[in-house]
Amino acid sequence: MVEHKRLISKYYKDDGGIAKVFQNTEGRADGEHSFYSISYYNPTGTLITKEEFRNNSLSYVEDAAENWTQGIKIL
Repeated sequence: MVEHKRLISKYYKDDGGIAKVFQNTEGRADGEHSFYSISYYNPTGTLITKEEFRNNSLSYVEDAAENWTQGIKIL
């Protein structure tokens, strides 16, 4: 399986944390599949965690990233 990631957007917390939204494409025997993910980083740039959103729209995923930066979404 071939995987590609493309950075779509970044969201910043006041403390320096960053949420990066990616479009991920997987190549499989039955064709290509695309989904979105978020990688969350602390203020020093260390990865905290990742989330995959295989059945959600880009606007939904970007809202989740923004909600984290505003303290609404807790990891």
